[in-house]
Amino acid sequence: MEKTDNVRKAVKLIRQELNGAVPLIGFSGSPWTIATYMVEGGGSKDFATVKSMMMATPELMHALLDKIALSVIDYLNAQIRAGAQAVQIFDTWGGVLSPQCYQAFVLGYMEKIVKGLIRENEGRSVPVIVFTKNGGLWLEQIASIGADCVGLDWTINIADARKRIGALASLQGNMDPSVLYASPARIREEVKLILNQY
Repeated sequence: MEKTDNVRKAVKLIRQELNGAVPLIGFSGSPWTIATYMVEGGGSKDFATVKSMMMATPELMHALLDKIALSVIDYLNAQIRAGAQAVQIFDTWGGVLSPQCYQAFVLGYMEKIVKGLIRENEGRSVPVIVFTKNGGLWLEQIASIGADCVGLDWTINIADARKRIGALASLQGNMDPSVLYASPARIREEVKLILNQY
């Protein structure tokens, strides 16, 4: 608990400063994303080192991912206890994997985290959001792991996403972040487009 003390203090302070104006969302990378940075030592163009480890020694990769998943559960639960009103598991690099490797090395660990999280605090539910960048191929599987919400990137039509997952989870996101470089009027247009598609 002491290892997450700075995060806990920061969440409490931010929640206090927000004073109910907007909800505070806690955050962690997914086990696969964290593992890629650990093994690669930073960002990567091809993820050759971590993929080599995954293919050559899958049992070692699973052991690493399991340890990370347990740490993420503790980390997000500390944020929830400190006042985070929702949490998100952000999988930046699952989309670089094949469907089989995504199933084996990403999805099960995100599900383990979802199942290990505190889902009620301060007398209210704590929604869990899961997101995989370039994860449109696996939307149905992502929606079935028990999270309340599936985050979408800009590579999939939100109406198609809704048809595919039905009522399994709510949807969040879907706007290309580069739109934020545009004028406020252009940003509003993009938001309206997404809402109209939905």
